[in-house]
Amino acid sequence: MKRRVVAIVLSLVMALGLSFSMTSCGGNGGSDDANTLTIWIHNNEDSWVQSYQDIADAYMAEHEGVNIKFESFPYDEFETKVQTALMSKDGGADIYELWGGWGVDFAPSGALAALPDEWAEEVKSDAYPSTYGALESDGKLYGMPMEFNIECGGLVINNNVLTANGLSVPKTWDEVVAAGVKANSEDVKGFDFVNWDGVMYLWTSMILSQGGNYLNEDGTFNLTSPEAVKAWNELADLLTKTPVTNLAGLDDGSDIEGYQECFAGQAMMVPRGPWCLAEGVNDYGHELGKSLLYVPMPFYGDKPGFAAETGWSMGVASGISEEKQALAFDFLQFFFSDDVIMQHNLACGQIPAKKSVAQDPAFVEAFAPAEPLVGILDDSQFIGFFNTDRFKENVNNTFSAFCKGEAGSTEEALADLEAQCNDMLK
Repeated sequence: MKRRVVAIVLSLVMALGLSFSMTSCGGNGGSDDANTLTIWIHNNEDSWVQSYQDIADAYMAEHEGVNIKFESFPYDEFETKVQTALMSKDGGADIYELWGGWGVDFAPSGALAALPDEWAEEVKSDAYPSTYGALESDGKLYGMPMEFNIECGGLVINNNVLTANGLSVPKTWDEVVAAGVKANSEDVKGFDFVNWDGVMYLWTSMILSQGGNYLNEDGTFNLTSPEAVKAWNELADLLTKTPVTNLAGLDDGSDIEGYQECFAGQAMMVPRGPWCLAEGVNDYGHELGKSLLYVPMPFYGDKPGFAAETGWSMGVASGISEEKQALAFDFLQFFFSDDVIMQHNLACGQIPAKKSVAQDPAFVEAFAPAEPLVGILDDSQFIGFFNTDRFKENVNNTFSAFCKGEAGSTEEALADLEAQCNDMLK
């Protein structure tokens, strides 16, 4: 999965006056007390941890006798701990913070309790399909989506680099390419889409915006269509013929992300979700709307189209008592209410999973970076019920080899890539 870094809440969100008070704690799993809920979360993002505690405090204030406690862990430990607990279906927490992509493995496994049918239908009627796609199995939902995980549609721009090159904000795909070519140099990447998420998301968006699809109706991969070939060649040309960036984002083994290079003036434009902007403001000293811009990313084809994977979610353990499951789902329904989930999304710099919240003018007013995105959310499709990390790895490895002349012709490279990706479905 993609490890997300949101260091501190944007100052414009802090202006809402949200109060935070949580400290992390340790422990050995859920309590036998039917009125106590234990929730496992990771503690890499302080604002998320604090928001969870605020929401729990508000719920406990309305439900005398209920105790909600959090056990928080560093991300790497958290990922292993959660997946081990879910595989064993024994012990652990009552509620888990889940990366949505884990749902592909655990929604069908019996490790998570299905949402009550009536509430599940409400979630599906008001949430964007990509936000719960990986949480659905046999018509039931096994988690509550908290966000719309969007990595395509917004463009992070270092305005200092843009203006130093005599450029203005690009409005079309051709303008993005021309600006990227002009700014690209040994010291600065012009348009840096080459990273773990970027190649796959941009390529699939280019296919979809041409009216094609990277999936067949049965869910298998179709990576050799005319639209896929055209988009692949165009992306490769942006490294080999009219370079706008280089392969370092895939090949140099660095932990530095493209958006961080953009903040540091080492890249001019990077397609990315809005979650990264807080780091640019708080850690790099940028001012959003001045030295740092977040604008709509022009689509390659004639229509908007992009893929999105299921993001952060909450799931209830299947092994706890019915009484405790009922309490856990009651808390999550409170969490999912419009006002509460909006507070959480604002605190975490996230786009809401719920249409009613994402399209609320109050949300965009409070979180300006959402403005380029909320109008295109309906143009997305769920990425597919498969391991997205393996898909990205296959795409990235093939793309890197192709750009180095090590993967044969376009037709050969994409036929091999299609076979690799279909093999991972077996």
